[in-house]
Amino acid sequence: MRIVNKYKFIRSMSILIFLVVAIFNISVAKSNEIETISYTVCKGDTLWTIAGEYKADNKDIRQYIYELKQLNNMANSNIYEGQELKIIKEQ
Repeated sequence: MRIVNKYKFIRSMSILIFLVVAIFNISVAKSNEIETISYTVCKGDTLWTIAGEYKADNKDIRQYIYELKQLNNMANSNIYEGQELKIIKEQ
């Protein structure tokens, strides 16, 4: 009888640990989601000027530009008038 109770305890603890890890992973995934806005490139815009307008004050502009390029699947920093960009909304 004791062995059965021991296995029930181990199984219960395993399920509990699994649930805690699953809940933690869901909350981490939600906190990693980024908010974006749509931005239409205007004549004279560069990624540098756009980044300067939208990045958080404490963030390195080069890192923000890198993230914008990744988000928009850009191989380089070339942009053109009328292009729609996803911009990371930072606070």
